[in-house]
Amino acid sequence: MPPKQCKKTLWVDCGKCGCTITSNNKSVHMELNCQKDQIRCPYIENHVLYSWLERSGSPPEGAPKDVVLLHPSVGTLIGAVIGAHLELRREGAPMLIKRMWPSRASAPVAAILPAADLTGGWSSDNDKRVTISVLKEKVSKATSVVIKKLKHKIDLNILREHFLNQCVYVNSILIYYYFGRKLEIEILDLKSKDTNVDNIKCILSEDTVWSFQTDSEAKTKKKPVILGGVNDIVDEIKTFIDVSFNVDSLCKGFQPARGLLLYGHSGIGKTAICKHLIEIVNCYHVEINGPAIFSKYFGETESTMKSLFSEAIRNEPSVILVDEVETICPKRSSGSTEQERRVTSAFVSLLDNLHEQNNKVFVLATTRKPENLDPMLRRFGRFDKEIEVPIPDRIRRKDILLNLLNNLQSKVSEQNIESVSNMAHGYVAADLVNLCTQAMMRCFKRENQSIEIEDLLAALTIVRPSAMRELLVEIPNVRWSDIGGLDNLKLKLRQAVEWPLKYSDSFRRLGVPPPGGVLLYGPPGCSKTMIAKALATESGLNFLSIKGPELFSKWVGDSEKAVRDLFRKARQVAPSVIFFDEVDAIGGERGDGEAGVHERVLAQLLTELDGVVPLNSVTILAATNRPDRMDRALLRPGRLDRIIYVPLPDLETRSQILELKLATMSVSSAVDSHDLANRTEGFSGAELHAVCHEAALKALEENIDSVEVKVEHFEHALKEFTPRTPHNLLKIYEEFTLGQNSS
Repeated sequence: MPPKQCKKTLWVDCGKCGCTITSNNKSVHMELNCQKDQIRCPYIENHVLYSWLERSGSPPEGAPKDVVLLHPSVGTLIGAVIGAHLELRREGAPMLIKRMWPSRASAPVAAILPAADLTGGWSSDNDKRVTISVLKEKVSKATSVVIKKLKHKIDLNILREHFLNQCVYVNSILIYYYFGRKLEIEILDLKSKDTNVDNIKCILSEDTVWSFQTDSEAKTKKKPVILGGVNDIVDEIKTFIDVSFNVDSLCKGFQPARGLLLYGHSGIGKTAICKHLIEIVNCYHVEINGPAIFSKYFGETESTMKSLFSEAIRNEPSVILVDEVETICPKRSSGSTEQERRVTSAFVSLLDNLHEQNNKVFVLATTRKPENLDPMLRRFGRFDKEIEVPIPDRIRRKDILLNLLNNLQSKVSEQNIESVSNMAHGYVAADLVNLCTQAMMRCFKRENQSIEIEDLLAALTIVRPSAMRELLVEIPNVRWSDIGGLDNLKLKLRQAVEWPLKYSDSFRRLGVPPPGGVLLYGPPGCSKTMIAKALATESGLNFLSIKGPELFSKWVGDSEKAVRDLFRKARQVAPSVIFFDEVDAIGGERGDGEAGVHERVLAQLLTELDGVVPLNSVTILAATNRPDRMDRALLRPGRLDRIIYVPLPDLETRSQILELKLATMSVSSAVDSHDLANRTEGFSGAELHAVCHEAALKALEENIDSVEVKVEHFEHALKEFTPRTPHNLLKIYEEFTLGQNSS
C-alpha cells in the first residue's frame, strides 16, 4: 500500500469507478463521467498505469541502459521496486520490457524513455496511450540467443557487453548505435535452462552465447502453412512418422514404414500437408525436387541425390520431402532414357538402405498421378503406404474457408461460409485460396478492407473449379421458367434428383435408396436436353454432359477407360449429374456375335451404375429418341429406375411455349398464342420455335426495316410447316410405354 501522505498529496480514489487519479485531474475525470479512453486523464487501476509517453535524451547517471523513468509514487501504486522489470504496451507497437527507475523531476503520471532506444510505433509522435505494469512472468537466464543477420559486420562480444543484464524475448528489438549508424537487432531465438517455459523472457548474461541466423535457418523461416479440412490425413501421417522415429522403443523385429506416397488432384494441398507435418514434427528436413537435381553430366544426378540422403541421415531424425516424385522415378517404357533408369535405380537403392541401416529418416513423396510412377516403388519396404487426398466435400470446404477467412479481415458469418462451401462444388484448396484472393481484390476496388458475403458470391462466378477442368463440363443457363408446360414431368425429375439431396434423412428413415438414374424418351425436339439443363441449373449441381459417340476410341481399352474416368470424376465433384445425350449410341441392345467395343463400353457402364464403388450423390440422366433399341439390362430397377415419357406438347403446353417465344419477339397485338396453339396440333417444341423463326424471316423478306411480325406472316409460316414426327415412331413409344407398365 502507498504511504498515506504520498497518496493524500498526489493521488485520490474515484468513489464512482474505483480507479486512482491525481488530485489535479479529479475535476476533469468527473467531467468526463469516468471515461477511461481519454489520454488527457491518466489513471491507475488494478496496479496498471494508463498514461502517456515522454522522451528524454539519455538515462540519468548511474541508471541502467534499459530504464523507464517513473515518479516514485507511481512505482509504489503499481507495486514496482527500483530495478523491477516492467511491461510497456502501446497499440501498434511491440511490447517493451524496461526496468523501473525513479524520477521526481518528471510529471507524476508520465512515463519517460530515452529517445535513442525507441523504434517503430514507439518512436512516432502520436497520442496513443501507454500501459505500464509489473512483469509477472518468470524471467530466466539466457544460455543462447540467435539474432537476425546485420548489414554491417560487428563483433558479437560488443553486443554481449552492451546489452548485459537486459531482458528480452523472441521477436523483441534492441537498438545499438555503431559508428553513428542505428542498428535494429531482432531476437529470433532464445534458449534457457528452463526449457519447459513457453514464451520465455530471458536475461542476457555474460555466459549467454550469441550467434547470427544461418542461411539455412533463414530459408526455412517461411510463412506458416494454413491448412483446413485435412486433420484426419495429417494425424494418420504423423502416426507413421512418430512410429518410424521411435522404433527403438517397439518390439524387436518390427519394421516400421519409411516411406509414404501422398497423391491427389493438382492444387489439393499435398505439398502444404507435407510442409505442415514438417513444422509440427519439428525435425530436420531435406527437399528433393526433380528438375533441380537433374544434371547433364553422367552420374552427377545420382551423386546429388545420394548426398541429400546422407545429409538427412547425419541429422536424423529427419524427413525427406520428394515433390512430384514421378519426375524422378517415372514409369518405365520403351521411350525411357538411360539416365531415367539409372536415377530410378539409385532412388530405390537409397530407400532400401534406410531399412537396412535402421535410420530414423522418413520419406514423404507427392504425385498427381500414381499410375505414372515406377511400379517397383509401390511396394512394402519402399512406399509402404499410399494415401489419397480427396477433393474436398462441403464439410472440408467449409473448414478450409474458415481457416482462410480467419487470417483475413472478414465480416462473413459462419452460416454464410457454409452456404458458399455448399455452392463451391469441385473446388480444391488452391481454388478456395483463389476465391478468397478474388474476394479481397473486390474489397480493394470498393475501398473496403473486410470481405463480405457479396464478395465471395461474386468471386464464385470468376473462379472455375479445378476438379472439373479435365471434363467436358457445360454450365447451363436454362431455368424451369424457360420451358413451357410439362409440370408433372418437372416434379418427377425433382423427386429423382433434388429430393435425395435435400431430404436424404427422409429416404434413410424409410429405408429406401434414392433413384439411381432417369431415362427421358420421346420424339425429337421435345426439349429432353433442355429439361436436363434446367434441372442442373435449378438444383445447383455440377452438370457433366456426355454425348454417346464421345466415349468411343479406336484404341482397345480406351473407351472403357473413358467411362471409368467419367464416373470417377463425377464422384469426386459430387453432388453431380451425368447427362448421356443420345444414350442409345452407348446403351444399345447387345447382339449375339463377338463382343465389340460397343458391348465392352456398355458392360463398363453397367458395372459403374451398380458396381462395387457406390454412386454417392451422383445421378444419371439419359435421353433417347429410340427407347426400343436400349439394352434391357440398362433399364432394370437399380440402374435407370425412372423411365419418363416426354410426349409431344398438348394444347396447353403449346400455348405456354408460344407465349414464352413471342415474349422475346416484336409481334403485332393481333397475334394470338392460343390460336396458334390450336393450329399446331402434332408440332414438337422445336417445330413451334421454327414456325416463329420462319414468320420473322417472312416479315424481313417483305421489309428489311419491319418493326413487328404480323398475323399474315405466321399464316405463311404455318403453310410451309407440317409436323415431322412420323406416326410409326409415336406407335413405338406407345408400345414401349405399355411394355414398361405391364412389366
